Amino acid sequence: MSELVKKSQRVDPSMLVLFGATGDLSANYLLPAFYHLDASGFLPDDLKIVCVGRRDFNEQSYLDFIIEKSNFLEKLKKPKIKKYFLKHIVYYQGDFSNPDSFAGLTSVLFNLEKPTHKCYNRLYYFATSPEFFLSIAEMLEGAGLLKSCEVHNRTIRVLVEKPFGFDLKSAKKLNKLLLNYFTEDQIYRIDHYQGKETVQNLMVVRFANSIFEPLWSKDNIDHVEISVLEDETVGGRGKFYDRAGALRDMVQNHLLQMLALVLMDEPKELKTELIRDEKLKILKGLKLFSKKDCKTEVVRGQYGGYMKETGKQSVTETYVALKVFVDLPRWRGMPIYLRTGKALSKKVTEISIHFKEPSKCLFTHCASNIMTLRIQPDESVDLRINNKIPGFGVDLTQKKLQFGYKKEFEKDLPPAYERLLLDFIQGDQRLFIRSDEIEAAWKFVGSITDSWRDLPLSMYKKGSHGPEAAENLIKKDMREWWTGE
Repeated sequence: MSELVKKSQRVDPSMLVLFGATGDLSANYLLPAFYHLDASGFLPDDLKIVCVGRRDFNEQSYLDFIIEKSNFLEKLKKPKIKKYFLKHIVYYQGDFSNPDSFAGLTSVLFNLEKPTHKCYNRLYYFATSPEFFLSIAEMLEGAGLLKSCEVHNRTIRVLVEKPFGFDLKSAKKLNKLLLNYFTEDQIYRIDHYQGKETVQNLMVVRFANSIFEPLWSKDNIDHVEISVLEDETVGGRGKFYDRAGALRDMVQNHLLQMLALVLMDEPKELKTELIRDEKLKILKGLKLFSKKDCKTEVVRGQYGGYMKETGKQSVTETYVALKVFVDLPRWRGMPIYLRTGKALSKKVTEISIHFKEPSKCLFTHCASNIMTLRIQPDESVDLRINNKIPGFGVDLTQKKLQFGYKKEFEKDLPPAYERLLLDFIQGDQRLFIRSDEIEAAWKFVGSITDSWRDLPLSMYKKGSHGPEAAENLIKKDMREWWTGE
């Protein structure tokens, strides 16, 4: 068995209380993740998952409901498998907008520790809208459920889902709210992109291979591109999405976190706070936008048919492209191009590092080297290098050296939520986001939203590459968006 399995077996007795247990997130991501971790031997046998929802269920009917609602729990329809997984599940009916309805939750949690008084770690997962965080935290504190057993050295932890606010002011308010009830080392702010295998591989590629880090600066890199492209429309998320838009929904968290991992300095050790400190330096170093910058370095777009889907007139962007800079000596003056959008021609997330062309080359047609980290799909890392075409003369072509996960490993890559849930259970915060990182990201995003009110909204067709203005954003710098093809 792997080291992770052995670690999970050594975890102190724990119970995880899941608020929002009947929602889409729980059905399509969280319960499937728990099931797969259990089937793989990663979950501690005595872990209890207390699922809190408003509906009138018992454990059996709750799991039946989730199985029917989910797209990823087909195997749980088999009676033996379902029975085995049910040992982890406890269901409690309660309305987390009404603290009075939780009077019985305290008894449920304390009864789980009887008769031997194992004294469990208490892990709380707020899989709800942030508007309910206050009432849940107040209810937990009022019931004495935020106190850990000092005799057994048990811990209290809380995991919260995005959005972490809608601007800097609301993010600070949310962080202050959480810090009134929990300490920073108890709070796990989840960004599921951090759990993706290829995102985690970023640090390994950079810091475990001596050929790259000496070249990793503006002196040798021409520019960096980060693309998160989706072929789906906003679908059922229309109400939330119309309030947020692509900039708040994707750039503020996923893209800026990947940017920080690409550009940060090497931490002295693989310790949570040291990694976070290095990411924070990059996020704080992002050059803020002025109104003039927005006019030339930002593109907003919306796909045709979006307003019909949402049923209202809207100037919300479903596509955004940015040219950004990090005002630190290592990167000053080197552009980073970011783009993300909905209803595009393909779904792909990738990071490309474009090295400078050789200042002097013995051969003609020497092209710049490009490293591509494909986050999804077809997870891989490849490096484009110049080679001689066989035959007479010396003609060059560019081919790639590639490491592909599917080719090299037989097992499927674990979904991001599985890794992050296991880290939460084990108390490992390295892949979670600290409050000052969130606030630094919102400060940067706020400099855009404060300045782009007069920026035109470029329309684009569903299934296209996005607005023409986004192509022009990078073409005017004599560059073009990298497709990896």
